[in-house]
Amino acid sequence: MSFNKKLRGFFGPITETKKQKSNILTTLIADVANVADTGIEALTITGLGAEPSVDQIQQSPEHVEEVPDQDSAPHFLSTTLQTVHTMNMLKHPLGEVFGFTTTDQSPKAQRYRSHRHCPFNNKVPNCTNEQSKNPLGVCSVLYHNKPVITCPVRLREDWMITDDAAAFFFEEGIRWSSLTEVNLNDAGGTSAGNIDVMLVAYDERGKMIDFGALEVHAACITGNLREPFEYYMQDPNSNALMDWTAQPNYSQPDFLSAARNSLVPQLLFKGRILHSWNKKMAVAIDKSLFDTLPSLNRVEKEDADIAWLIYDLELINDGGKDRYQLKKVDVVYTQFMPALSALTAIAPGNVGDFVRFIPELAG
Repeated sequence: MSFNKKLRGFFGPITETKKQKSNILTTLIADVANVADTGIEALTITGLGAEPSVDQIQQSPEHVEEVPDQDSAPHFLSTTLQTVHTMNMLKHPLGEVFGFTTTDQSPKAQRYRSHRHCPFNNKVPNCTNEQSKNPLGVCSVLYHNKPVITCPVRLREDWMITDDAAAFFFEEGIRWSSLTEVNLNDAGGTSAGNIDVMLVAYDERGKMIDFGALEVHAACITGNLREPFEYYMQDPNSNALMDWTAQPNYSQPDFLSAARNSLVPQLLFKGRILHSWNKKMAVAIDKSLFDTLPSLNRVEKEDADIAWLIYDLELINDGGKDRYQLKKVDVVYTQFMPALSALTAIAPGNVGDFVRFIPELAG
């Protein structure tokens, strides 16, 4: 009897601990999976296969029957889709595809992917990123487990950027409207480029009394983004949790190219013309890109020529589905010339290091 009591005393706490862990695990699974309520399944994913055709990419996910070959398959996770974004478990560069997270298998998400629609006020209903016939439908990429906007059209969600720009350009209560892709010429008639969005203010009789220019900037992309995109589109349901980290040319945002090849040239040409006309300019820009820019000298709103409208993507739960929502996180007011000088400033290297590698100059 004494021996049995000792055994019960020894194993009793262990049994109770296992029971508690089992209860906790059961509750957690019920909370995050909740398959009956959300329609989300725990999936085991297969691997890479042959290159997808355009026809395969355009098909609705439920019509894609080919099972990719597993010979060159990357590793995949088997987990509940609903918890992936919250837990930062995704191991591929696709933040949003045709406006939806890769784990969103709702009928609406499937329809947008199937028809290659753009939900962010593109000039046409379909996505036209890179090309119209077979667009690269990636709105944002994942970088350090956070989404970075790589398509400028993504910043048009709900036209928040025009409301924020109008608040800088015009006095409160003034009527205004907007136009997209307005050509801007220099004095010789040579195009300086298109203004992304021009906001026009009117008086009570409908006569134009003022205008301002809104430029939209997202990060560029380095690496190969089309390959994981097309692989995902073969079967979005099965490939939502693909692990792409071992694949060559893993894609990520290129902030330097975005600044040097897009932002600075637009300020140099379009910005100078607008500044000479004493017209204000607003720049809608992704937060991650803005954070890589040189420090800009801030001024008060009434003294500013440029308003830097800074946006980020916030993960929210919308009807049981995770999605990213555009959110303004800051406004930075600057004057034109100091901002241009800061963005074009170059820290020169040592001339001795330069000539040392040129035999004709090194002597």
